[in-house]
Amino acid sequence: MPSRSSAAAASLIVVALSIAGCSFSIPVEAESSSTPAAPSSAPTPSAPTPSASDDADGDDPMADALAERDQFLADQQLPLDGSPLVAVTPAQQEFIAQQRAFIESQGGTWDAQTESISLALAADACETAILNYHEVDASLLQAHVASSPVFAQLIPADFSADQRLAAERNVASVMVFGAGFLCPEDGPQWEAAFTEVYG
Repeated sequence: MPSRSSAAAASLIVVALSIAGCSFSIPVEAESSSTPAAPSSAPTPSAPTPSASDDADGDDPMADALAERDQFLADQQLPLDGSPLVAVTPAQQEFIAQQRAFIESQGGTWDAQTESISLALAADACETAILNYHEVDASLLQAHVASSPVFAQLIPADFSADQRLAAERNVASVMVFGAGFLCPEDGPQWEAAFTEVYG
């Protein structure tokens, strides 16, 4: 794990990178003089990709996907008003328990903001999978990372290309790990896409 100076410990990027170790990550040293703004708690999906079979039988696949997304949000009991996310379902609680245990085993301190960010990343991945008809691949992962406001707010704009890639990989590992709990049917596809993109 990276060493933790008092300035770095206050930075969200260090928190985000430090929580990235449960399944996939290799933690990296990331120092930044700026602290990114707190991300919005409400997940924001990537734009869905219509398929060739859309509306072939008079059905509206996007309407179905939107209804499924709304049901997912209701089932997850996620607030949509920008308030912090807190683990409330058994799956969320298990995800957060494992993340917290990892951070604390590395000498880190868990806080409400880290919990909210972790849940936002995972829920965002699940919502994106739903709105893309559960067709998750490397291209979708790359588009999601590039367009996600949560990633944008966690990773400082002044990072070098190598720092950015390492930070994206570590934040994405938290997202993919969490998706395995919140939307386990999409978890294997997210894992495969992660492995293809980040190795």
